[in-house]
Amino acid sequence: MTNRPDPVLVLIHGAMLSGAMWAPVRRHLDPRLQVFAPDLPGHGTRRGERFTLDGAVQAVLQAVHAAAPAPVLLVGDSLGGYTALAAAAAMLAQRLLGVVAGGCTARIEQWPTALHFRAKVLLFKLMLGVFSEARLVGKSEPKVRRMLLDEGNVAPQDADAVLAGGMGFRVFEDCVRALWGVDHLARLQAIRQPVWLLNGDQDRVMLRQEPRFLAAGPHVRGQRFDCGHGVSLVRSREFAALVNRVAAGSLQASSP
Repeated sequence: MTNRPDPVLVLIHGAMLSGAMWAPVRRHLDPRLQVFAPDLPGHGTRRGERFTLDGAVQAVLQAVHAAAPAPVLLVGDSLGGYTALAAAAAMLAQRLLGVVAGGCTARIEQWPTALHFRAKVLLFKLMLGVFSEARLVGKSEPKVRRMLLDEGNVAPQDADAVLAGGMGFRVFEDCVRALWGVDHLARLQAIRQPVWLLNGDQDRVMLRQEPRFLAAGPHVRGQRFDCGHGVSLVRSREFAALVNRVAAGSLQASSP
């Protein structure tokens, strides 16, 4: 019997945040697991770059390469979930253990989902026309911190870490543009390893098309959390528990 290396986790953050977004989840992960949480283009330490989906996939693949030869579990939320699906399709099959992806069960250009994203892009444009990005971030950080502490029951030091990684609003339009028109469902169908699709049961935007994504194949499983969008931030303990079970290979289809 050969000894296989423990799985490595590559955690892929959502739009406008950074790899530091994962601090609340990392607190509850199995300490035996090696973790990579790269910043995607246009975010965190790469804030000066332009976000593209190809660039995001390359950032993930660099982490996968650094983790060789261990099997890799891709874990993403929101933008990170879409990036995880795209990166899984670009990986060598023998390196991919599976995918855990939150908040990515929609083709965003389809009506009425498109209206939500167009409206959000317009809102950020209007806000940035009135305030500098630095001022907008400064006004938003206390609200995000309260959300993490009150709704997510996140440890104060983890909330601080999330915000210390940096926030940005200008990159959001690039993120939407990069995902617009991409057949994420086809990429999901092309993955042969297990995929867990996670949503908050109050996330109406992602729930509209969720049944189509869950029907992509027998390798796809779904799980709901009692929250809205951003399950990894506001349900970090439960999110980490699921990732731990998947990484250990003990998660069953009927797990709660």
